[in-house]
Amino acid sequence: MTGRRNPRPAAAAAAAALAGSLLLTGCGIKTTGVIESGHAAKVAVPDGGGATVYYVSKDGEHLVPTPFGFDGYSISPAVLVRVLLDGPKGRAQEAGLTTQLPRMPEGKTDGFSSTPYSPESGITLRVPFPVAGLSQLARLQLVCTVAVSSVKDVVTPVTLQGTDTTLPSAECRLRS
Repeated sequence: MTGRRNPRPAAAAAAAALAGSLLLTGCGIKTTGVIESGHAAKVAVPDGGGATVYYVSKDGEHLVPTPFGFDGYSISPAVLVRVLLDGPKGRAQEAGLTTQLPRMPEGKTDGFSSTPYSPESGITLRVPFPVAGLSQLARLQLVCTVAVSSVKDVVTPVTLQGTDTTLPSAECRLRS
């Protein structure tokens, strides 16, 4: 009887060696560093019946919606503005959020008021500090917080009235 060899084990060994070498060499994709792709996507804050306060992001370039309040309770625009002026607390502060609005002296609570919502003119927010010199993000903090939180299911125009001037009515339009 002649010694016949079975080609299957040899072929299997060759295939295993080839597969192993392919695994060691990778798939041909070179590694890269981190690729910057811009800002994060817009965040949809679930409507829990509370308000949304807009703080400035850690990088200082855009606003971040932050839920505030309790289900079923409405909060007046003047109170929301006071929350903005006090700056973020808790997790919002830990995340590096901030405000570009001026700080009010401790205990000063007067000078904040708002008109009732009107479908024709929106809301006028009166604050006890100058508004003409506010940065665009600071203005948007006020406008977006009041516009989104004042009237359920309505993003209303907001007119800012400070101690120096009244700014034209604005809507909460955030850039991506």
